Amino acid sequence: MTDSPKETINLNQDDVPLSEQIRVYNKFAGQVQRALLGLYHAGMDIPFNILGSRKQIDSFMKALSGEKGYMDSYMKNGLNDPRTLNSRHKLGRAVSRFENETGLRWPFKN
Repeated sequence: MTDSPKETINLNQDDVPLSEQIRVYNKFAGQVQRALLGLYHAGMDIPFNILGSRKQIDSFMKALSGEKGYMDSYMKNGLNDPRTLNSRHKLGRAVSRFENETGLRWPFKN
């Protein structure tokens, strides 16, 4: 069985024109959603490589992990449980760090 080639996400968008950044962001959001579902269901390989500085990649992984933690807590404890609210606040901090580090808007933020 042959593995399909992995796509690459570049978190460094400093030199990219705005129109290209929007296209890349839309693609990025879809890829993150698929990755999150894969992580949530466990055992699924993440279908892309991530490029960026160590801080950018770390902030991406923490935000992604925060999304999973929030979803798990919501499913297990309900929306108004203090543990779920705590997970939501941790997620908010991780998303803010990601956005500050990369200049990209987090895909799941309203």
